[in-house]
Amino acid sequence: MRKNFWPLFIIVAALGAAAVWTQTPRHVTKLPDGLRRTFRSYVRSAQGLSDITEQIAAQTDEKDKPVTLLGGGTASAVADAPGKPEKPEKADIQVKPDVPASPTAPVSAVQRFASPADIKGVKVVDVASAEWCVLMRSTPIEALDEKPLGNASGGRFFLIERRARAANGKLLIGNFTPKKLSQPVQINSRYALCLSGSPDELSTAQRHALKMYYQLRGEALDYLDEIRQTNGDSASPFYHKLLEAERIRDFRAKELSQMNSLRSDQRAVEVSELEKLKTKAADIRAQHEEWKRAHSTQIADPKQDPHYKELVTEYRRYATSLPAGLAIE
Repeated sequence: MRKNFWPLFIIVAALGAAAVWTQTPRHVTKLPDGLRRTFRSYVRSAQGLSDITEQIAAQTDEKDKPVTLLGGGTASAVADAPGKPEKPEKADIQVKPDVPASPTAPVSAVQRFASPADIKGVKVVDVASAEWCVLMRSTPIEALDEKPLGNASGGRFFLIERRARAANGKLLIGNFTPKKLSQPVQINSRYALCLSGSPDELSTAQRHALKMYYQLRGEALDYLDEIRQTNGDSASPFYHKLLEAERIRDFRAKELSQMNSLRSDQRAVEVSELEKLKTKAADIRAQHEEWKRAHSTQIADPKQDPHYKELVTEYRRYATSLPAGLAIE
């Protein structure tokens, strides 16, 4: 028996310790507050965790503290007092109001509504430092050997190749977007709005507004030049009708002069048709001249032309969607 005592004692002690260790936390929550905190402190000290968890325990126990009232006492004391209603009167219980948190720094309107272009730096710059540009009106395109390639309308985006810029800053060499040409081309910077950054730094809405602004602005300026060059003829609603009628009349007259093999009756028919075309062209010209006399003041100031004013109103509408400084009149 004595030989087996110590082994049995050690086994029983180990089982008892394990039972206490595993079952005690389940019953600790039923202990009074003072004993529960004492037991927790003892266990934490034994496990070497007291320094780490002391602040957490303090915060947990802080939530259990009663609320201090303005009139003295605590909310729990008032609730437990005999003869008192469960919900005390407002006059008896006035909890101190919470102090509002300090407001955050106000966000300025510039920060709140700043566009991608404002943030990333798409700005008007000089030719020497430009990375891309937008055409402000119709502009001739040339190959690098100065061979004419037609015109590009206003509103087109042009990526500039820095290494290929002309030394005098008047020629820009690169490619249009979004479809690049197989070979670089050159344009004159006279009608180009030179910009920093790239078109991708603008939002989709801003790119569309920039394109439409200068496309319509270019159409307005080209139309204004046409009015001035024709002494106001192109402002007339009969102008293009007159050009077409006179073109057909002249073509048929030239064609008839080359018909030497026509019989007399066939020639009579052709001559009759030509007279009708001449009469039609004369009638349209009379209407055109009458309109010019009635609108002489408007022709004297081409900017009063209705179509020109309509284009100006339309392109200015897109200016509100552009970052500051990109809408040039």
